[in-house]
Amino acid sequence: MLRPVDAFHDSELADAARALLAPQSVVLIGASDKSRWSTSVHDNLVRYAYAGDLHLVNPRGAIAHGRVCATHCAAVGEQMDLGLIMVPREAVPQALADLADAGGRSAVILSAGYAELGPTGRAEQDAILGLAKRRGIRLLGPNCLGFINFTQNAIAWTTPVQAPSRTHGVAIVSQSGATAHFLAQLAHQQDVGLSHVISTGNEADLDITSFIDCLIEEPQARAIAVFAETVREPERFLRVAARALRAGKPMVVLKVGSSEVTAQSALAHTGALVGDDKVFDGICQQFGILRTYAMEDLLATADIAGRCGVLRGRGVGIVTNSGGVGEIAADTAHRHGLVLPPLNDTASAAMVCTIPSVATAQNPLDLTGTVTPEQCEGAVRAMAGVTDCAALLCPWYDIPSEPQQVSERLTALHLHLVRGLREAGVPGFLVSYTPAVVNDMARQTIAAIGANYLACGMDRALAGLAGAARWSQRYLEESRDSAEPPPASMPPPSFKKHKPTWQPRSEREALDALASWGVPVVPGRMVTTAEQAVQCAQTWNGPVVLKVASADIAHKSDIGGVILNLLGESAVREAFVQITNAARLHAPEAKLDGVLVAPMRAPGTELLVGFSRDSLWGPVMAVGLGGVWVEVLQDVALCPLPVSEQQALRMLNSLRGLPLLQGHRGLPAAHLDVLATVIARISQAITALGPDLLELDINPLWVRGDQVEALDALMVWRPDGPAVNPPEHTAPADHFSKT
Repeated sequence: MLRPVDAFHDSELADAARALLAPQSVVLIGASDKSRWSTSVHDNLVRYAYAGDLHLVNPRGAIAHGRVCATHCAAVGEQMDLGLIMVPREAVPQALADLADAGGRSAVILSAGYAELGPTGRAEQDAILGLAKRRGIRLLGPNCLGFINFTQNAIAWTTPVQAPSRTHGVAIVSQSGATAHFLAQLAHQQDVGLSHVISTGNEADLDITSFIDCLIEEPQARAIAVFAETVREPERFLRVAARALRAGKPMVVLKVGSSEVTAQSALAHTGALVGDDKVFDGICQQFGILRTYAMEDLLATADIAGRCGVLRGRGVGIVTNSGGVGEIAADTAHRHGLVLPPLNDTASAAMVCTIPSVATAQNPLDLTGTVTPEQCEGAVRAMAGVTDCAALLCPWYDIPSEPQQVSERLTALHLHLVRGLREAGVPGFLVSYTPAVVNDMARQTIAAIGANYLACGMDRALAGLAGAARWSQRYLEESRDSAEPPPASMPPPSFKKHKPTWQPRSEREALDALASWGVPVVPGRMVTTAEQAVQCAQTWNGPVVLKVASADIAHKSDIGGVILNLLGESAVREAFVQITNAARLHAPEAKLDGVLVAPMRAPGTELLVGFSRDSLWGPVMAVGLGGVWVEVLQDVALCPLPVSEQQALRMLNSLRGLPLLQGHRGLPAAHLDVLATVIARISQAITALGPDLLELDINPLWVRGDQVEALDALMVWRPDGPAVNPPEHTAPADHFSKT
C-alpha cells in the first residue's frame, strides 16, 4: 500500500507531466531560420494546427519563420506556458529565468552536453534543475528531442513528423530521442495508431515513470511502449507499474543492459543468481510488464495488446489461404505459448458447410486458392465459434500498395475477411505474411474496408498476441486478488514477532531467527561430544543428520561436514568424529561451535529461498529449485521485497521445475498455498532483520505435501555492522570436543 507521502509525490509528478504535454501556449526560445530544431518544431506546430498561442523569442530580435521574434519572453506581454529552449548550453540558465519571469510552468531543454558527458556536465545539469525548482518550472530533458501529443496536436518535436492515421493507440516513452524517432517512423510505415511520443533524455526532472503514470489515465493511449536504459527511482517505477496493471493499461518495455550483472557473493547462492537484468525479468512477471528485446517487437506488441484489450485465454484461430503459412503459424504460436484449440462439433459442422470441398476443416485452416469471398467470411465466423478461441488471425496477401496490385477478387476477399473478423466476438486481425510498408494508397483501403490490419508480419503478430494473452492473465489475476484476498493457508504465529538484537551467524542461530517469524524450521540440537550426539540422536526415534556448526564454514557439504541418514549408536559416533576431523583438515582457521544433530526428513522436493541486495532494485527474493540443482539449473523466480502470498504463488508457478512440486516419483504434490505462506513469512523475517543483512540462503526448504521446513540457513551480514551478541545457548569454541 502506498504511504501518503508516496501517493502525493507520484501524483504531483504525473500532474506535472500531464500539464507539460498539454500546453496552452508555446514559446520557442532561440527561434532561428538557421536552426534545424527551430524550423522543424515551428513547422510541426503550424502544420498540425496547434490550437494554443505560439510565440518566438530570439535575444537579437531577428525575424524567424516569417515572424518578428521578441527579444525576451516577458516582452511578449502574455503569460507563457511551455518553453522550448534551443539556445547554446551556456545560455540555458538565462533562458530558464526569462521563461520564469513570463510565468512559464514547463520547459523542454533540447541542448546536450550535460550529465551524459561526466561529472562536470552533471554539475551543470544539477544547477539548471536547482534553478528550475526555485522558479517553479518542470523540465523535460535536457538532451532530448521533445514530445508529440497527437491527441491535442501539440507537436513539440524537433524532427519532421508524419501524423498517424489514428490518434489512439500506442504511447511511446523513450529515454533515447533517436529511438523514439525510429519508433514513430516505423509506426507510420505500418499504420500503427499513436497518441504520444515522448523523449525524456537525461531526465534531470521528469522521467519515464512520470510520463507512464500520467498516460495511465489517458484514454487515447491504449498501451504504453517504453524504451529504457535505466530506472531513476525503482520504488516509484514499481508503484506506477502496479497502477498500470490495475487500470488495465498494458505496458511493454524494451530495457537494455542485459549483459550487466551485479557483484556476486562468494558465500550465498542467491547473490550469484541475482543481477539487474534477471531482477527486471522477475519484476516484469510480477507486475504484468511485457518485455521485448527489439524495437520492432516493442511497437508490434504494444499495438496488439492495446487493440486486443483483455483476452479470455491463450487460444488462437488461424485462417489463411496457404497450407505452408498455416503450418508455420502453428509452430510459431506453440513456440510463444499460444494454443490452437481443435474445432468442436458445432464449429466443425459450420466450417464444412462453407469451406471449399478441397479444404480440411481444422485449426489452422487452409482455405486454398479456390476459396470465394463469401466462403472466407463464413470460415472466419465458424472459427470464432471454436471453444477456447480468444483471438483470430488471418495471414493473407498484403493490402495493395500499388495500382497494378489491385484486383476485384483480392478486394472482395479482404472485404469479406474483415466482415467475418468484425463480427467474430473476439479480437481478430488481418495480418501480412511478412513485415510490410503501408503507403497512402494502402492506408485508404484499410480505412475504407475497416480492417483491423497488422503490417508487422505473421511472426511478430503471433508474438504480440502471446504477450497480450500473458498480460491479460496477469491482469485478471490482479483483479481477482484485489477483489477477494485469499484466506491465510497457515495459522499465524502464536508468539510475538520481534527484531533480533543480535546478528544470527551460525546455521542454528539463523534457523532460530526465522522460527521467531513463524517460519517452520527443522528441530536440532547443538552438541560438543560424540556421547552427546548419540544421546541426542536417540531422542529423535529415527535416522538423523549430523552437520558441522560454524559460522565460518558456509558450504558444509563441500568439506564433508554433513552426513545424512544415520541410524544407530555406532553410526552416529563415527559420523561425529568424521565431521570434526574434516572440519579441522579443510577449514583449520574456522571457529567451530560444535555439531548439529537433527532428524532426517523423508524424501521431498528441495527449494532454495533466499534474498540478496541488488544495486538498483534493493532487496530481492529468489525462489527456485534447491539442493545441488540450484547452481546447475538456475531455475529461479525473482521479486523485490516485500513478497506477499499471491506474489509467492506466482513465483512458484513461473518455475520450469513446477512439475516437481506437483508430485513425482511417488512424492505427494506440494500444497502451494502453504508453501507461499512460508515464503511470505521469510520475506517478513528478512525485513525485520534489518539493512545489515546482505544475503540469506535457505537451502534446502524441504516440501512434502503440506509439510514445509527450512533444513538449512545461511546469513551474510555487512562486515561493518554492529557487534554480535549471540544467545546464551550457543556453545563457545573452546568447549568443542577433540575426542
